[in-house]
Amino acid sequence: MNPVPPIRYEVVQEALRSDLPMVALAAIVLVVGLSALLLWRLRTQDPLLLWLGILSSLYGLRLLLANDLIRVAAGLPRIGQYRSVDVITYCIGIPFVGFFRELLGSRWRKGLTILLGVEIAFAPLAIGWGVIAGHYASAMFANSLLVVAGTVVGLIASAWLFGRVPGAMVLKYVVGLFLLTVILTNLRLTGGREIEPLGFLALLFGLTYTAARRTVDREQKLIAVEKELETARRIQNAILPKHVPDLDGLRIAARYEPMTAVAGDFYDFLEVDNQRVTILVADVSGHGVPAALIASMLKVAFAGQASHARNPAEILAGLNRALGGLVPGQFVTAACAFIDLEEGTVTYAGAGHPPTLLLRNGSKEVVELAENGLFLGPFAHARYSNVSTSFTAGDYLLLYTDGIIEATMSDTQPFGGDRLKEFALRSRGANPSTLADDLIQKVSGNLQEDDLTVVAAYAC
Repeated sequence: MNPVPPIRYEVVQEALRSDLPMVALAAIVLVVGLSALLLWRLRTQDPLLLWLGILSSLYGLRLLLANDLIRVAAGLPRIGQYRSVDVITYCIGIPFVGFFRELLGSRWRKGLTILLGVEIAFAPLAIGWGVIAGHYASAMFANSLLVVAGTVVGLIASAWLFGRVPGAMVLKYVVGLFLLTVILTNLRLTGGREIEPLGFLALLFGLTYTAARRTVDREQKLIAVEKELETARRIQNAILPKHVPDLDGLRIAARYEPMTAVAGDFYDFLEVDNQRVTILVADVSGHGVPAALIASMLKVAFAGQASHARNPAEILAGLNRALGGLVPGQFVTAACAFIDLEEGTVTYAGAGHPPTLLLRNGSKEVVELAENGLFLGPFAHARYSNVSTSFTAGDYLLLYTDGIIEATMSDTQPFGGDRLKEFALRSRGANPSTLADDLIQKVSGNLQEDDLTVVAAYAC
C-alpha cells in the first residue's frame, strides 16, 4: 500500500480560503438537522420533524464531505470523497418527499406515497449503477430528473397549501427559490459557482419554520385538550356519588379506577329509606370522553328511575329507553340490585353485564346472579327480568365491571371469574372497604387495560 503523501501548507491554505464558508454552512445545516431529530425523539414524535432532521442532516453531511478542506484535513482519497457524496445524493430525495407527504396529509398522500416509493427504489439502484458500477453520468442524470420533479411537486404543493397550514406562504417562496437553484445547477448555468447550497439554506429555513409552526400549534392544541380533559375529569368525578348510603345493618364500599383521565364506568345509588337501597353499576363501551359523556347521561336517566327503585328490571328498561337511538355505535352494560334489609332479600337484573356475586354467610357457596338481558342502547324493545334471593346478616354482594375479570395477570392470563370467586371467599369477613381496596390493588398491579369499578355491600 502506498503511503499517504504529506499535506502541503499551500494546499491547506487554498482549501481554507475557498471552502471554509461552505464548511460553516454545512455545520449550520447539520446542527439544524441533529436538533430536529433530538426534538423529535425527546419531545413531539412529530414525523414532520423526523423527515426534516434526516433531510437536513444528510444535506449537511454531504456538504462537509464535498469540501476539499475536510478531505485534506482527514487525508481522504478523492475517489472515496466523490463516492460518499454520490451515495448521499441518491438518498436525499427520500426525506424530502417524506416531509411533504407528511405535511400535505390525506389529499396528496397517495401520489406522494408513490413518489416516495420511487425514491426508495431509486436510491439502491443508483448507488449500484453509478457508484459501484461506475456509470456516474447516467445515474446522476436520472437523479437530477427526480430532484427537479420532486421539487416541482413541492412547489405546486406549497402553492396549494397557501392559507391552509401555518407557514405555507414562506414555504411557497423558499421552495421556488430552491427549485431555481437546482435547475440552474443541473443545467450548468451558474458559471461554476455553487449556488444550490444557498438555495437549500433558504429551503431549510422554510421547512424549519413550517415544522416549528406546526409543532407549536400541536403543542397548543395538546395543552387545550389536556385542560378540557381535566375539566371533563372534574365533571365526571362530580357525577359519581360523594358518599355511599348509610343504612342500618348494611355497609357499602365503592371503588372506581379509570384507565384514562375520563372513563365510561359508572355507579350510583337510589336510597329508598334506611332499610332499602338500589345499586347500579354500569360500563359504557369504549373509553375516554365519548364514554364519559354517555356515563353522564346515565346519571340523569338513573335519577329519573327513582319511582321504580324497588324493581331493577324496570329501571334497566327505563335506562334503555332513555339511551335508545342517542348513542349509535356504542352500548352500555349494567348490573342493578335492590337490597331490602327488612325482607332480607336482594332483587337483581342485568343488561349484558358480568354476573354479580353473592357470598353466603358461613358457607363456601358463591352464588352468581346472572339474570341478563340485552345491552342498553341499541335495542329499543329489549326486555329485562328480575331474580330474587335471600340476603341476610353476614352475606356479601359484589358488583363490578368487566375490567376486573378481564385484567391480565402476571401469568398473562385474565383474572377471570374463577379467580374472582376464590378472592371473594378468601376475603370473607373483611370490611367491604378492605375487600374493594384489595381487589382493585390485585388487578391494577399489572398493566391496566380497562376501567375498574367495584361496589361491595355487606349485611351486618
